Amino acid sequence: MRDFRGDTIYFIVLDRFCDGNPANDHGKDEADFDPTRTDFRKYWGGDLAGVLKRLDYVQKLGANAIWLTPVFDQIDEPIEVGGVKMAPYHGYWTRDFKRLDEHLVDRPEEVRVFARDDTVFDRLVAEMHRRGMRLVLDIVCNHSSPHVAGARSELFDDGVPVCRYDSDAGQWYHHQGGVRNWGDLAEVQSHELCGLADFNEESYAFRSYIKGAMKLWLDKGVDAFRVDTVKHMPIWFWQEFTGDMDVHKPHTFMFGEWFQGGCWDPASIDFANRSGMSILDFSWRNAVVSALACRSPAGFGEVAAVIGRDHLFRDATDLVTFVDNHDLPRFLSISNDPERFRLALLVTMVARGVPCLYYGNEQLLHCDTNGGNDPFNRPMMASFEETALMREVATLAALRRRSPAVQKAGMRTKWIDPDAWVFTRPYLGSSVAVALNRADAPRDLDVANLELDDGRYADVLGGAPLDVSNGCARVSLAPRSIAVYEQTKALPTGKVVVDLQIHGVRTAFGERVAICGDAPELGSWDLARAVAMEWIDEETWGTTVAVDASAGSGVHYKYAVLRREGWQREPGRGHRRRVPADGATVWRDEWHG
Repeated sequence: MRDFRGDTIYFIVLDRFCDGNPANDHGKDEADFDPTRTDFRKYWGGDLAGVLKRLDYVQKLGANAIWLTPVFDQIDEPIEVGGVKMAPYHGYWTRDFKRLDEHLVDRPEEVRVFARDDTVFDRLVAEMHRRGMRLVLDIVCNHSSPHVAGARSELFDDGVPVCRYDSDAGQWYHHQGGVRNWGDLAEVQSHELCGLADFNEESYAFRSYIKGAMKLWLDKGVDAFRVDTVKHMPIWFWQEFTGDMDVHKPHTFMFGEWFQGGCWDPASIDFANRSGMSILDFSWRNAVVSALACRSPAGFGEVAAVIGRDHLFRDATDLVTFVDNHDLPRFLSISNDPERFRLALLVTMVARGVPCLYYGNEQLLHCDTNGGNDPFNRPMMASFEETALMREVATLAALRRRSPAVQKAGMRTKWIDPDAWVFTRPYLGSSVAVALNRADAPRDLDVANLELDDGRYADVLGGAPLDVSNGCARVSLAPRSIAVYEQTKALPTGKVVVDLQIHGVRTAFGERVAICGDAPELGSWDLARAVAMEWIDEETWGTTVAVDASAGSGVHYKYAVLRREGWQREPGRGHRRRVPADGATVWRDEWHG
């Protein structure tokens, strides 16, 4: 798996970000486009050229990965939803997964993206990679388009018709109507979502088509996939899909949208642990919004409770965290409170997981019509001027890139009440301490065991410094404020750097975990020289190992727990891996037994 934990993702709804080429605004149907940008259900002109034009802006924000809504060719006719005509400006009503949509390209011939290498998509990918940025493409495997009168869900393969819902002899689609019982997962996975033609994953023809298309996008330089509606397809399909993608382009990072999934939803936890991809962490979003937008009585206790369940995931540090997205009202539509929105955004930047900003967060963008619900959570980007919040996000994005603690550590609560929260994130000598106050009054907190070396620490956000003595400090917080204190030390370096995590080993306070194996870097099976690991959560430990002598070789290793009665070795034959010849790699293991 490619490591995204040092990255900050910027999520763009393409049509609503920047119109870089007005010549493509009208597409094939004039009725789809609204030049006044008042009809939220029509195209407004954003395109790939607009993203390319604004890369400097995104980098100034500190984001080094961009998630784009789907770029695939959409149906041309607006359809009626709830008595209102809607165009597929959002990108989720695909008719051809092997073509670009005409609203996004610079020239009409560029829609045939796999027949050429000079499209605006190619130029965008090349320029992002030149800048060290990564492209996350939003993909849909569950469904194609709604049923359009006279053309019910036609599907094309680079312009060649392959199936049609009304004459589906090859059984590409399920034909069981819409979901009626949302509590029945089997029905959710075999019936239609919101009138969208639901693909039949049992069909070999469909699976070959959809996997083949996504491999072509990886070949175009896509670095990661955000996968839509994963809840609506069985896990065996996703296991096959992620396995095939990994063989085609090893270590591709993927994360799925299991709507409202997270630590309180056992089915989504099972998906995250067994599907081969991570998920969007709705539990984090809901707790942060509840604590800061809704001012819930439990306050930060709700957020800490989410972190307290991290051990349920094989790797909670890979969950993609967010405050706003395109399916839920923006924070500022729920509560027009910029100060507490700032707290929500900035704490997400330094918490565990991979932070994802929604376009315009840094500009306080929101539209409150109908409570900010879809589609009013997707207004046009109104400004590209630098803001104070933008500078603070960039500061924490830079901290994430350089700090092993922000990337890899768990979260340990040191002080909590409804209005104040202090947590630390230590990892192999590095650490960050984060303190928040949502109240309208200042707070002074006497906090012990801050896991920072003694000394004075500047607040990276410009607040009051922190003096630590014997691990203790008085943390002074202004009203509605956040402070972040950093201690960063270099990780081991060598020909190869291996990031390891072991999950599934339950430890008690005071117990330690180590890794030992046949390589000299792993102690050559001598537990006295085993590599100590860092606590991540109740069932997860991690470490980083520099490998020189064993670079390019196979290694055999096991984990062990130092309990009161002595070392308890991992049962079974242990783990076997091949170390790359150079570079870096990420290994994730489950405790055997």
